[in-house]
Amino acid sequence: MVRKTNPPRQHELLRRTRNQLNPTLAKLYSQLSPGLCSRIAKLVNEALPSGVHPDLLVKYAFLYATAEVQAQGNAVSKNHAVRANHELAGQIHGLSTGYQDLPEAKRRYRVGRRASQQILASLNAVLAKWHTFEQVVLNHRSELPLHLQSRFSEAARGTVGKVFQSMAIALARDEEDIIIGKTPPDRELSEITQTYMWWCLAMAPYRGRWNDMHQLAVTWRMSSTASVKKFRSKVSRICKGTPLTYPFSDSWKSALSKQ
Repeated sequence: MVRKTNPPRQHELLRRTRNQLNPTLAKLYSQLSPGLCSRIAKLVNEALPSGVHPDLLVKYAFLYATAEVQAQGNAVSKNHAVRANHELAGQIHGLSTGYQDLPEAKRRYRVGRRASQQILASLNAVLAKWHTFEQVVLNHRSELPLHLQSRFSEAARGTVGKVFQSMAIALARDEEDIIIGKTPPDRELSEITQTYMWWCLAMAPYRGRWNDMHQLAVTWRMSSTASVKKFRSKVSRICKGTPLTYPFSDSWKSALSKQ
């Protein structure tokens, strides 16, 4: 009876692939989290028919998987920030469940913000008329009977003016939209864009790398660009003028920078 060998699981590297890895790279791979190892193994196993050396496959896959993890983390952080802003917006209008009830928190805040803007616009019109009124009083107060002049004294007018000013200042402080104005902007790079940048700038250049990069991008469904030339042009544009950061260790940076 012929004993069948079980096919390798998708989330594990083939033994022959592991045996071909540079010892330093193999050690770094073994120290990664199980989730990251699983994702890298899946990508590498998919790309084995490409003929790209296992060392390079692991490096390219590591950068892609790391970019995916980073993008997921950015999305979670942004979601928490959005919910926190809605919670604050809800609390301003007496809603204690703003974090859970985003639509209601947003509705109340929008209604209240619109009311503030309308009142402020009306108050600004009153203030303009008040300044005109004060000028008229200054011009004619001395002509009033003595018992009326005190009613329009600088102190009396100042009291009314301060009330108007305090109202305007209170409304103006609410001008910034805490839901939109403080929501983190979508400036984070997508996982594919980030991956291309790391592929170009973190890895050591070698002959034929654009062919490898294009082949892997197509295999991993990162790109549908038909030719290496068009792919290279697209990726080169992405890499221009964008600051590069590395969320991985110096040991990985060193391994990536060596051929």
